[in-house]
Amino acid sequence: MSILNAQKPLNIVAVSGGLNNPSKTEALVQAIIDELGEATPINVHFIKFSEIGSLLGGAIYRNQLPQRVQDDLAAVEAADALIVGTPVYRASFTGLFKHFFDFVEQTALVDVPVLLAASGGSERHALVLEHQLRPLFSFFQAQTLPIGVYATDRDFTPEYTIHSELLRDRITLAVARALPILEWAPAKGQRAEVVKEKSQLANQNLGINKQIEQEEVLPSAAVPSLDAAEARLHSKKAPKSQVA
Repeated sequence: MSILNAQKPLNIVAVSGGLNNPSKTEALVQAIIDELGEATPINVHFIKFSEIGSLLGGAIYRNQLPQRVQDDLAAVEAADALIVGTPVYRASFTGLFKHFFDFVEQTALVDVPVLLAASGGSERHALVLEHQLRPLFSFFQAQTLPIGVYATDRDFTPEYTIHSELLRDRITLAVARALPILEWAPAKGQRAEVVKEKSQLANQNLGINKQIEQEEVLPSAAVPSLDAAEARLHSKKAPKSQVA
């Protein structure tokens, strides 16, 4: 990793929009977390809608949310990078998933890397990553990472664990392509303090997001090295070939 993140692990916030427990979406997001954790030091705050979903629906303004959900929103706004996953309902992300991100301060995610993931019943919904999730985070001016991860029901065992090697390879490649971009993630808690202050101001305004002047952001990463991504993928697969 670059000198930007050499002193402290990346602050990763993961969001699973799956409402059930166990959940395929939750298992998918966890697999991405595990892969990223193998590649670089990270601290993870995992937001699971299977735990907070029932706390969201009754709130119109942010200050009407329970403290737990407000803390989760603050974690999202202070993250160095996000991993977000949702099940596909009616050809899109879930309503509660959108409702949650409606409460996020609209300048808090500028230039924040976001790895997109989704799960659905079949491949027919795979474009939800490009047609629904990517536009949502483009609104926030977040830096959506180049490769997303989509999984179907048949990629999982009845116990909700991943058994598809193709899906595992996709996760490995998505993380490998993300690493050069994550080197530029604003780490070491510098964003956290700025965003915390802005979030408190937004909360005082009955949860209505304010137009806040953008802070100077770090430069975008250089074009990721495809060779490095391919090398990581092949190194993960090498031991299996040797055993065979």
